[in-house]
Amino acid sequence: MIPLAQAVGPVLRGRVLFAVPTRTPRFALTVDDGPDPATTPALLDVLARHGARATFFLLGERVERHPDLARRVVDAGHELGNHTWRDEPTWQLPEAAFRASLGATQELLGALGPVRWFRPGSGWPTAPHLAIARETGLRCALGSAVAVAGSGAGTAGTAPWLDAVVRRGSVLVLHEGAGRAAVAATTAGLLARTTRRGLTAVTLSDLAHPDPRR
Repeated sequence: MIPLAQAVGPVLRGRVLFAVPTRTPRFALTVDDGPDPATTPALLDVLARHGARATFFLLGERVERHPDLARRVVDAGHELGNHTWRDEPTWQLPEAAFRASLGATQELLGALGPVRWFRPGSGWPTAPHLAIARETGLRCALGSAVAVAGSGAGTAGTAPWLDAVVRRGSVLVLHEGAGRAAVAATTAGLLARTTRRGLTAVTLSDLAHPDPRR
């Protein structure tokens, strides 16, 4: 097992993106653990109704199982992120296992569109993991606002709570998948509130590297 100091060190040294300093009224909406037929279609519908865009950090094994849903995410104008092959604590993986997991997922996702970001499972990468990701052309992104209740999908009170902490430059983390059907309602409730405040939900790349034409 990798020592905790080795896992936490890179995060504390600023090598992981949590938020983006900006004066533009935007925040990044990111969703982990898809695609899943139980949640992805409803979530895409919510995003379309609100004119919002998001970065979906997908698991390789679920993309392999549901390639049509992964394609729907791209066709709807959203961004893909690499969440490794399966949902497991990344910081516990030996380097060779992490390289294989990240690489296999990148191969699947790269066939669908550009992939610039990865997010480790359970939130902690190590310095060697970050180096491997850079070799693959990926930067690590965590978040500054995270839904915890409902296994990361939220509950009835989550949208108001998130609205109180999401601001310009925030990176919001939600989770989808079996048992997380509430993620669509959480997202809808939050977007209704952030829209009233003049905040727009965008992809991680649009927040970190804004297109001046938009």
